[in-house]
Amino acid sequence: MFEPLEPIASSSSQKEKFSRAANNLLNRCFILKKKEDTRQDYIYIKDNRESFGIFFDMLGYDIKIDEDIGLISIKNRNGTGRLQFTKFQSIMFLIIKLLYLEKRNDLSTDGDKVTVSVQDIRDKYNVLKIKNKQKLDKNSEREIFALFKRYNLIRNLSSDIADGETRIEIYPSIMIAIPNEGITHLYESVKERLESYEGGDDADDADEETE
Repeated sequence: MFEPLEPIASSSSQKEKFSRAANNLLNRCFILKKKEDTRQDYIYIKDNRESFGIFFDMLGYDIKIDEDIGLISIKNRNGTGRLQFTKFQSIMFLIIKLLYLEKRNDLSTDGDKVTVSVQDIRDKYNVLKIKNKQKLDKNSEREIFALFKRYNLIRNLSSDIADGETRIEIYPSIMIAIPNEGITHLYESVKERLESYEGGDDADDADEETE
C-alpha cells in the first residue's frame, strides 16, 4: 500500500518537495495551477497523486485534483479541520462568490480570469439592509482580504486596497463551498443566503467553510 511513498522517503530533495506541498495544501486549503506561488506544488502533487492520496487518506482527508480548472483541494471525511466564519466574514465571502458567479457567467470560458474592483465589493455590501451591519472600513477590508488571500480564494492585483479601483482576482476555489449544481442554481443560492441576513438572521457563525 505504501510503495508509492518509498521513492519519496528515500530522497531528501523529494521529501522536502513533498513536505512543502503537503503543508501548503493543509494550511491554505487550495492549490492552484494558475497562481504563481502554488503552480510548482500543483504540478508536483498532480504528478505524485497516488502518494499524496495515501498520505492524506491516513490523515482522514480526501484529495481532489480538478485539472479542468487547475485546482487541488482536500476535504476532511470527519467534518473537522474547517474554518468557521463570523457573520461579517460569511457575508463578505458570499458577496465575493456572487460577484464571481456574475462575472464568470459573462465570460466565454471558465479559464478566463475573473476580476472585480474593490468598489464592486463595497457597493454590494452597502446595499444590504442587515440589522446591526458591521461598518466596512479600511481596517475591516484589509483583514477580510488578507483572510481570503491566505486561503487562496482571491488576490489583489495592486497593493492599495483602500483604492476602490484596485482589482481583485477571484479564484475558482471560491466555488468549492457550494455543491456543483449548475451556475443558475449557485447564483440563486448565494443570493438567497445574502437575503437571509437581510431578514434578520443574526447567527454569529455560518457554514461558509473551507474544507
